[in-house]
Amino acid sequence: AVVSTQSTGVIGRFEIGPIKPTEDGQSAKVKVKVKVDIHGILIVESAHIVTRVQVPVEEDKKEEKKEEKKEGGEEKMDTDTNGVSNENQCEENAEKIEKSDSEIKEGAGEVIDDKPKTKTKTIQTPLTVTSAKEGFSDKELQAAIERENSMIATDRLIRDRQMAKNSVEEYVYGIRDKLYGKLEKFMKEQEKEAYMAELTRTEDWLYDEGENCQKQVYIDKLAELRKPGDAAEVRFAEAEARPGALNMLAHSIVHVKKAIDMMEQKDEKYDHLSDEDKATLIAKVTEIDQVYNVYCTKLTSVDLTVPPPVTTAQINDKKKELEDKCTPI
Repeated sequence: AVVSTQSTGVIGRFEIGPIKPTEDGQSAKVKVKVKVDIHGILIVESAHIVTRVQVPVEEDKKEEKKEEKKEGGEEKMDTDTNGVSNENQCEENAEKIEKSDSEIKEGAGEVIDDKPKTKTKTIQTPLTVTSAKEGFSDKELQAAIERENSMIATDRLIRDRQMAKNSVEEYVYGIRDKLYGKLEKFMKEQEKEAYMAELTRTEDWLYDEGENCQKQVYIDKLAELRKPGDAAEVRFAEAEARPGALNMLAHSIVHVKKAIDMMEQKDEKYDHLSDEDKATLIAKVTEIDQVYNVYCTKLTSVDLTVPPPVTTAQINDKKKELEDKCTPI
């Protein structure tokens, strides 16, 4: 079988065989399964010679077994039954003889058909399918693969460039909203006005000269824009977290002082501690308490538009220093 088109000529050749005539010399019937795969390529999936033959019908062995089982059950019943008289047995034997004689007479007039029953059976003989399709040479195939890889790389560059551009646009809109919201108190008015003007210029640039820039241009633009905005974000985060950190440090100081008071009151819980341990506790808690007071003084009046004099990290470090020294004791 040859598959062809008007524009490209032969696109595939499929050979099926070997095909032989039937026993009576007739042409064989061949069943061929053809389909188009997911790539749109025509393929011959399988081929068979279809032959119909007459085969004898097997006797119903189940009926024979059922009859044998029934007769066996009756014989067993007759054997196991006690108290049956010889007279009854004679009567039953006589009835069986009469019944057999009548069946023989009735059957004498019937014509016995010895011709076996048959049915049609379909036999499928598989055939070998050989396909030869037109396609690219190794050189052409390699060139096509390289073109595909080049297009994939180009698509990736376009996607990455567009994502970088979108990141700049999203940041402009996002930080502008924050400057009128939660970050309003964390940037000086003059700096805010200059920053808002820069955001507006960046937005205009995106739809003009920055419409089709390289990815790195957008990355650099975003990094420059984030500097003032990130500084304000840090000041906001510090202002939110600092009170909680100070409270936790104060709680740790109070806990250690309470333990020292109980030691001075000769509490049994602390009988195992020596005078040296007590002196270590007093020295460390006094040191951290002084630092805590300094922190509180510095944070009494904080300018939210400049970096804080004390950071949350510094407060947490002092809390850890106190606990690491005093908790083991």
